Amino acid sequence: MPSHNDLGRREFDPGDIPWDQIIKKIRPISILFVVMLVLFFGKSAFYRVEASDEGVVLRFGRKIATVPPGLHMKMPWPIDTVYQVPVNRIQSLEFGFETSQAGRKTVFASDSSDDLAVAEMLTGDLNLGHVEWVVQYRIKDPMDFLFKVGSTESVGLNNLPSGMTSDVNAAVPDTISDVSESVMRKLVGDSSIDYVLTIGREQLAAEAETLIQAELDDFEAGIEIITVKLQTTSPPTVEVQDAFQEVNRARQKKEQVVNEAQGERNSKIPAARGERDKTIAEAEGYQNRVVLSTTGKVSGFLAQLAEYEKAPDVTRKRLYLEAMEEILAQAGSKTIIDDSVRGVLPLLNLDQATPQPAVKTGGAR
Repeated sequence: MPSHNDLGRREFDPGDIPWDQIIKKIRPISILFVVMLVLFFGKSAFYRVEASDEGVVLRFGRKIATVPPGLHMKMPWPIDTVYQVPVNRIQSLEFGFETSQAGRKTVFASDSSDDLAVAEMLTGDLNLGHVEWVVQYRIKDPMDFLFKVGSTESVGLNNLPSGMTSDVNAAVPDTISDVSESVMRKLVGDSSIDYVLTIGREQLAAEAETLIQAELDDFEAGIEIITVKLQTTSPPTVEVQDAFQEVNRARQKKEQVVNEAQGERNSKIPAARGERDKTIAEAEGYQNRVVLSTTGKVSGFLAQLAEYEKAPDVTRKRLYLEAMEEILAQAGSKTIIDDSVRGVLPLLNLDQATPQPAVKTGGAR
């Protein structure tokens, strides 16, 4: 029988290992590991793109497809990676103020030092102006938006924990903010304070939209500027604000009076022009009527003159008879006595109530 020391010095025999017991214990763990691995890769193979987004699929960092909203399938991570870009979503950047709650009654956050620093600008005539504006934009080129301006890490495009997809929550906001602020300060710096506070608001917004879009296109940012709108333009202090508001009210009153006078002018001038045209038309009609009447009389007289020159005696008698016919037709009762009648007492009709015309003596011609 071997001694105790002999047992301690016995060489290791692999056959003494209880492999069957070890396999029984490892098998459930292996199965669980395989199941978890299959579930992990199976889950990373399916992804969903939101309705307002567009998915950009990269395979080992190279773009292979752009997919619309909906449920899609891809190669498991880390082979394929999907970035969701909100191409149909209008996003806004606010400068000089901050909206804390939007709704029927918008609630604005209290002014902070950063907001005031952005809004206060020096104008071309060395005055300070408080300018607040909004820039609305959307993503028009997902690839430029993701990779042209900066890397995905620098613009907040980090992978989800599972490594399946990446969501773009706020891509390149610093670039748009810096460009917008630079452009607005340049435009305000080239303008006077009166222009900024009154008539130049819309023009400044339109020029800012054009210049911001040009700068972003030079950067290949993949951004489309929808609109630039100036919210508030005012002097920086309350005392100056009151003075400028008084000036603005005076200018509005002036414009109102000018518009009213212009309206009165526009209402009276057409009426006066119509009356003038009416008078001219009546005068021209009277002129034409007189000219035609006179022309007719002259033509008649010339026709009579031509006939008179052909037969003066006959024409003279005819004219005399026509004149007498016209005159006697307008007279009353007439009594004609020949000059050859002597000693005859004219018998008058005394029953007539109307006065008798005077008795003419002399021979009839």
